[in-house]
Amino acid sequence: MSNGAVTPDGRSVASSRLIRLSRARLAVFDPEGAREMAMAAAVEPALRAEALSITAMCRRLRDDYVAALAEAQDAAALARADGNSAIEGRARSEIARVLLATGDTSAALDESLAALTLAETSGDLEAVIPALATAANVFLVMQQLDLVLELCERGAETARLVGDDLAEGVMLDIGGCALSALAFAARAAGDEKAALSTAADAAQRFRAAMLNAGRLGHRRYEAAAVANLAEVLGFAGRTDEAMELLNSWAIDLRRDSTFTITHHLDTRGQILQSLEQYDRAIEVFTEALERAESKSAMMTAASHLAEAYEKNGNPTAALAAFKRYHELYCQVASETAQRNARVAAVRMETAQAKATAEQERLRADGLLRASEEDPLTGLANRRRLDGELAAAASGHPVALIDVDHFKLVNDQFSHLVGDEVLRRLAVLLREGCRSDDVAARYGGEEFAILFRDLREPEALMVAERIRRTVEQYPWDTVAADLKVTVSIGVASGPDRLAVADRRLYAAKNSGRNRVIGRRPEEAPGRAA
Repeated sequence: MSNGAVTPDGRSVASSRLIRLSRARLAVFDPEGAREMAMAAAVEPALRAEALSITAMCRRLRDDYVAALAEAQDAAALARADGNSAIEGRARSEIARVLLATGDTSAALDESLAALTLAETSGDLEAVIPALATAANVFLVMQQLDLVLELCERGAETARLVGDDLAEGVMLDIGGCALSALAFAARAAGDEKAALSTAADAAQRFRAAMLNAGRLGHRRYEAAAVANLAEVLGFAGRTDEAMELLNSWAIDLRRDSTFTITHHLDTRGQILQSLEQYDRAIEVFTEALERAESKSAMMTAASHLAEAYEKNGNPTAALAAFKRYHELYCQVASETAQRNARVAAVRMETAQAKATAEQERLRADGLLRASEEDPLTGLANRRRLDGELAAAASGHPVALIDVDHFKLVNDQFSHLVGDEVLRRLAVLLREGCRSDDVAARYGGEEFAILFRDLREPEALMVAERIRRTVEQYPWDTVAADLKVTVSIGVASGPDRLAVADRRLYAAKNSGRNRVIGRRPEEAPGRAA
């Protein structure tokens, strides 16, 4: 593939074309075709990182998470060595997707935020879009729904800028899922007016995504939007309209994926159940169980089938369906545990290799000096932090963290308990930030984190997660009735340390146990 014409950056035209074609095959959900083309392009060293990021996505779409993670990590390492932040961002987005699918939401969040920062730093808007979509999906799982909607708005706007109508539709669909979740939450809280209003907003987004995909001829995305729209219409009591919509979409057994078929059958069954047409619902759920593409999908169908039998007054059949559900649940749980163990092993091997390499680099550079480490907590000390701040760009935000009412901890529980609180807090800070960040003991009960390659809004998200972790930590394992919270100020820019200090004290003065970032009066537009 290296023979023939080359592009200005030294890549062969033929291999570059294969990369474009592989992405086009992914857009129409042909992971096998996309992987074949990407593997052919991977023989060219300049394209290997990008090709691996594509093959990782292909494996993930086939639920081969272990291989997907390994290839995505290789792609990220190659891109980092090449200084290609756009491709590294794409690769780390894939890592985040795998981690999310295997239940490691906290690590998925870290990877998704890193991927977004890398993509935005690269200036490649086409790389920013998948990073935004990945972060939105992570926050959707975390039920941080306002953040999902914000990321989807940014993603849709970016898609419009580059003329990617398909990506804009995807962002509409993810935003619709967030609004649906908000509608369910409103109903659970007893606010039916808000539930119906929010459901109407979700329906509007799903309809727009459906029409957009239909116009572009993307059958898979159109089918997903149709099913999502039908579900939210059913939630809003518009069951006849939902059924009419489903009837307007003809499933094609030759063209549609098993996932699409099962999704539509399950949605249809739920609508029929809402209409109290239990015999028909049972038929549809039974077909969904027979056609399901995975044990997880079979488990969902079996659960709904049991419910339909119960509502139809057939407890014997309901019990049989529930037993089938329980059998599948046990199988899925066992297989998931084994798969996640393999994923964890891949991550651990990579982390150990990186840690060893980093340790050697630090030793070679003479940076492992006891004079730069706090003896109580093992974190960096003030001297080390000052050096890191001087070397870091002003755009790298810093968080100042202070233990609330720490004097009372010492007075009521003893200084030994106070020291143990500081040691455990140091562990939480190390676990709460990435390996490239610098966590330091700033002095006394005050700590600091320098976030590398994060924008201030993302740093605020991490700081808020750290605050919640500290608040929810079982401090009674240190001393009975002990409770510990922290206040945090976050800032970036030339005077970040002084500004973060002011915001820290604003957090303490406004009630403690909170995070404060940029305020409206400090910057026009919107508050962080």
